[in-house]
Amino acid sequence: MRHRLAGLAAGLLAALSTFVAGPAAADNPLTRLRGTVEMRTNDTLVLRSYEGATLTAYMNPRTRTLIANRSVVRDIKPESYISVLSAPGEDPSGVVIYSPSERGFEAGRQPWDTKPGAILTAGWIVSRDGRNPVQVQLKNPEGEARFDLAAGTPTTQIAPGEKSLLVPGAHVVVFARTDGNGLLNADMIVVGRQSARPAL
Repeated sequence: MRHRLAGLAAGLLAALSTFVAGPAAADNPLTRLRGTVEMRTNDTLVLRSYEGATLTAYMNPRTRTLIANRSVVRDIKPESYISVLSAPGEDPSGVVIYSPSERGFEAGRQPWDTKPGAILTAGWIVSRDGRNPVQVQLKNPEGEARFDLAAGTPTTQIAPGEKSLLVPGAHVVVFARTDGNGLLNADMIVVGRQSARPAL
C-alpha cells in the first residue's frame, strides 16, 4: 500500500511539474529578428533591423548557425525539401531549399511574422512540373499543398554555416528567446552570403 501511495504521489508530482513548466515555455515564445549585422564581438551579435532599430542577441554553445546562398526556383529538385512563404490572395514571396541535414525544418503550415496573414509551408516535394511558373506539390505531417512559383520568386538555399560568416552588412534572421534577465538568446541564426537575404 505504501509503495502504491508513493507511486501515486510521484506521478502527481511529475504531472504538476509538467503543468508548471508548460505555461512557462508558452510564455517565452520564439522571436525572429531580421536585419543586417552591425557588429559581432565574441558571443554578442548586434544587428540593425530593417525598421531601423538596433538589437542585440547573445550566442551560446548551442546556438546553431546556418548559411543562406542565393538560388533560383529552377534549383528545386524532385527530392527537395523546401519552405514557401505566402499570404492569402498573393503570389508566394519567398522560397527556401534546405540541405539534406536541415530537412524537416518547420515541417507543416504555420503563421509567420513577415507580414499580416503570412504563412510558412514546409515539406517534401512529391511532384514538380513546369518551367515558369514551376508547379510544386509539398507533403508534410499536416497534408499536402500546391504552389505556382514564378521564376523571379526570391529563393535561397540553406546549409550548415559558421559564426565567422556573421560579418558587418550580412543579412540575418535570428531565432531567439528572452531569458530571465530580459536578454535575447539566439537559438539559431541564418546568415546570408554575398548579400543574400534569407527567405524566412
